[in-house]
Amino acid sequence: MSSVDVVVPCYNYAHYLEKCVLSILDQGGVEVRILIIDDASSDRSAQVGAQLAASDRRVTFRRHEQNLGHIKTFNEGVIGWASAKYTLLISADDALAPGALARAAKIMDEHDGVGMTYGMGQVIVDDHTPARIEPVADFDFKIISGRRYLQFSCEHGNGVPTPTAVVRTELQHQVGGYNPKMLHTSDMEMWMRLAAQSSIGVIRAVQGYYRWHGGNMTLGYVRGMHGDRRQRIYTCNEVLETWGAQTEGMADWVATMRRRYVGDACWYAGLAMERGDPESARVCLEFAKELDPALWRSPSWWRYLAKRCLGPKLSRTLRAAMRRSVDVPGPVGADQQTAVPADQQMWVSYKHDQRIGWWPDD
Repeated sequence: MSSVDVVVPCYNYAHYLEKCVLSILDQGGVEVRILIIDDASSDRSAQVGAQLAASDRRVTFRRHEQNLGHIKTFNEGVIGWASAKYTLLISADDALAPGALARAAKIMDEHDGVGMTYGMGQVIVDDHTPARIEPVADFDFKIISGRRYLQFSCEHGNGVPTPTAVVRTELQHQVGGYNPKMLHTSDMEMWMRLAAQSSIGVIRAVQGYYRWHGGNMTLGYVRGMHGDRRQRIYTCNEVLETWGAQTEGMADWVATMRRRYVGDACWYAGLAMERGDPESARVCLEFAKELDPALWRSPSWWRYLAKRCLGPKLSRTLRAAMRRSVDVPGPVGADQQTAVPADQQMWVSYKHDQRIGWWPDD
């Protein structure tokens, strides 16, 4: 029976911590150890974590006297503590689906070249309870090359729901811990680093529950979105120059990613214009120009200008009519209900029980 070490970083998630840990302890077909690391929470996380450790010998609890931040906390667990055959890092507000670890371990037990597996995530919106998923013995999976995964990441962003990513511990220690320079994309950079060294297993079944704390789009939200995308481009460039330097085509993929974000920025500028928010529209267009100084040549720019000429009311009406009849250009996931890439979590209004994650169709 394969062993899996699970690291549960927790910061002010006492309300969710027990559900997360119980979902791990309930996993069958594998030997599990759990390390809860409370990063100096101000709520009841310490009490809940200590109680969980006292009630089951498989659980260890640690508490930081001072907040160290998520990167140091992650690395304390996955590098400093984990020693089992496989490792999973899962936030205290997320949870595992029944049978998730056994499915992941089965793939990696049978395919030595697979350094990481992930599956689909099921969204929990705020404090809702997810629909129960029964464990499945027979499941669809694919093994893709690291190169293919890197291409997807550069062109579309992170396709991995974090609570589903099970890593071969030996490879994790080989590539090192999470990068402190990647405050917002540390998971994406890690998956890309692993893909530069191994194949990736993809499970079509729901492997984890991802909790999404939604909110309305505001100017600060828009600026945060663009800041996050700047970080992604920085991340891909960093991987290109280091771990992915020998990957054929990666420079072209990074360029494709920049063009995609230009189009998305123009799309959101149009939405901001429709709702009477010119300042957010300006921020979006500034970001697009930052990525592409020759923005005026882009079809996305001309679509935005057409919307502005139509005016907010007519533009909204026309877009709604077009959506009913054809696919309207826009960010991936903006109108989808299932299988949305995980990277869209920052700017898509998710539905409860919606599935996320990249499943390679071909």
